[in-house]
Amino acid sequence: MSQGGQNLPTKILIVDDDPAIAQGLDEPLSKYQVKVDKASNLDTALYLFNTNRYDVCLVEVEFAPLPGLALVQKWRAHEVSEKRSTAFVMMSGNKTLGNNEGLIRELGDLEVINKPCSVIQVLPFLSRGLSTKKRIMAYQDMKSKIVDFYEKSNDFDKAAAQVQKRLPELGVKGLNMLYDLYEKANRYEDALVLVSPMLDKDPDNISLLNAKGRLLMRLGRFKEAKEYLVKADDLAPQNIERLNEVATAYLHLKDPTNSIKKFKEILDLNPEKPDLKFEMFSKLYEHGYDEHAVAFGKETAKPMEIVRHYNNKGVMLSKDGQMDKALVDYGRALRFFPQFKENYRIYFNIALACIQARTLESYIEAERNLKKCLELSPEFDKAKNTMETLTKLIAKSKAS
Repeated sequence: MSQGGQNLPTKILIVDDDPAIAQGLDEPLSKYQVKVDKASNLDTALYLFNTNRYDVCLVEVEFAPLPGLALVQKWRAHEVSEKRSTAFVMMSGNKTLGNNEGLIRELGDLEVINKPCSVIQVLPFLSRGLSTKKRIMAYQDMKSKIVDFYEKSNDFDKAAAQVQKRLPELGVKGLNMLYDLYEKANRYEDALVLVSPMLDKDPDNISLLNAKGRLLMRLGRFKEAKEYLVKADDLAPQNIERLNEVATAYLHLKDPTNSIKKFKEILDLNPEKPDLKFEMFSKLYEHGYDEHAVAFGKETAKPMEIVRHYNNKGVMLSKDGQMDKALVDYGRALRFFPQFKENYRIYFNIALACIQARTLESYIEAERNLKKCLELSPEFDKAKNTMETLTKLIAKSKAS
């Protein structure tokens, strides 16, 4: 218990690209036995959160290069369950929150404090933050027990009843838990029957818009789903999970241009994940939008980055015996920058994959790719040695 009888966390993290904000609170908070860790850039913020335990974090709404609310979403989805229950207080230098207001309301369990702020102003937020963490932990524990009960018993009605009787106290969280339970049971139509009347009465309810859009996605009703998800996105921009849903909906609706627009928004919210764009290229390829994938790749990736990613992925697939998938990825890599000198690596590994098939046709295809490899890198000894071996294999196959 600290001074004034307030229940306060022993250590907090302050994420603000203005170091003076955290520095100004450090010494005053130490008098209340609260240690302050400071992060003025994204790498430090991610490192400190991953390597420490914080009950409460203060995060700047306008943090760059990653908006504070995006950081909160990532940390609430952390692989370590305890970190997902961290309480967050958003710090804002603006009197109005603008487009952030909808997402703050949607994410829930967030308070906003205006900057600059004194220690006396911060203390009540820290105290309430501890209470918020306890509430989140209790909710997560309840959800885990109900889901565990359903998975073991397969008694959906009883699991759903446990949630429904707690709806008055849980509010939106309870509804979200109920939707998740319906989804886990693949009872999408039943869930729609629950959600639709509530949304009719409250058409701007972001949680209900999300739920209906998500359920329609699962049912393959992509046009309807897109309408609800886009409306929710307009009301609360920069929800990362929803942006992924909208991008996927556009792909199913044969609208790769708008899908790519959403992919770009997602990339902007994931500066710490440079390889994420390759998942997006793959989705475009898988839906038959090769030219869009290539154009998107040329816009967002450097040639060497393309070669390195697909080469490494192809090698791993080959080691797992998935030669066909490896060849698909190698082929995709060559589409981006066909004349790039470093493509010799790709051509070489295509040849190795072809050789594994051990047929005359595959040997000839391997030879064709080795020639392209050596055209780009004439002194590549591994390719020259492989070509000598391959020439013998081809001659032997023709003779047999």
